[in-house]
Amino acid sequence: MQLVANGRLDLQGPLSQGWPDAPYPDISLADLLTHGSGLQREPAGAVWETLQFPERHQLLQAAAQAQRLYPQRSWFHYSNLGFALLGEMVAQMHDTSWEEYVQEGILQPLGLARTRGQPEEPAARGYAVEPYLDGVVQEPAVDCRGLAPAGQLWSTAEDLCRWTGVLSGCRPDVLDQTVLAEMRAPRTMADLEHWTWGFGLGLMLFRDGESVYVGHTGSMPGFLASVVCQPSTSLGVVVLANSTAGVRTGALAVQLLGMAREGRPETVAWSPADAPPDRIRPVLGRWWSEWNEWVFRWRDGQLQASPAEDRPDTTAARFVEVAEDQFVAVSGTERGERLVLVRGAGGDPIAIRKLYWATYAFTREPRASVAPPEHEAGTPI
Repeated sequence: MQLVANGRLDLQGPLSQGWPDAPYPDISLADLLTHGSGLQREPAGAVWETLQFPERHQLLQAAAQAQRLYPQRSWFHYSNLGFALLGEMVAQMHDTSWEEYVQEGILQPLGLARTRGQPEEPAARGYAVEPYLDGVVQEPAVDCRGLAPAGQLWSTAEDLCRWTGVLSGCRPDVLDQTVLAEMRAPRTMADLEHWTWGFGLGLMLFRDGESVYVGHTGSMPGFLASVVCQPSTSLGVVVLANSTAGVRTGALAVQLLGMAREGRPETVAWSPADAPPDRIRPVLGRWWSEWNEWVFRWRDGQLQASPAEDRPDTTAARFVEVAEDQFVAVSGTERGERLVLVRGAGGDPIAIRKLYWATYAFTREPRASVAPPEHEAGTPI
């Protein structure tokens, strides 16, 4: 996603953008990042029984042997193989290993000094708890080799707590905020029955009541982990266990985050803001469209809009000005749609008597949905 932000990769393009010999020319990077590629979960063979994983140079052969279970974008199906291929593409683009790129481009700038692809002492030992008794068995150390980009990272609670800040948007120098917002947007639904978890671009999304959290779970022989945060509050939870099974770390992290939110009410310090431009002031206030009332505000140096019944701190639609009296929504359900201001004719040139947003008319008073006689011919809506 750093390479997407830098314009070096197109999410809708294939792996071959950065890896000329890459397989699957019809599968996009977005398909792989959202686990919508349809690829089987692991490389062919009993790799998790033998713990003999393909080397980097064997990934092309592994891809050739893999099954495509579904057409891309038809179903969610988790694929470690897909992420191994993404990691190799990044390595090929930089003539290095995936781990070296991650170290130089992500971990070092963030100061995550104890996060790396191989363990360094002191390090926890991984165990499995025997069923039917309380004995433990030490699990073997695992090196996934060519499959390692799918999740072979050793880390600490401190480093991962810093990582929740990255997911909350605290480090735009490492990850562009617009790209991060794309990563956190829902793309594929994993839980088709209850819609409690799905995927953005490389990130898991967890729904708990009316709240949605972002992060990821992880597991390796002897270890379980989950990192979950709520960007709007910058609260995060890290759960680590040195056991192969026995606890649902994702569900536990979501539960703990909910408890943290209840124990720490949201408080936002208020301070005066810069006034909007005079030509924007007439837009502010209440407008009606299709018998629904909306409130337009000036917040954080931007024009924003939200339904009148929503709380003022609810995530609002935000606009950027693209031409005189024309704006484009950059967030909210109408993202990408145009907002046009219609000024008064013959009267006060500053006054605004109508708005068009996504082609819908907004007026100061509610009115029936009929074309008014004063409709402006040629208004660019």
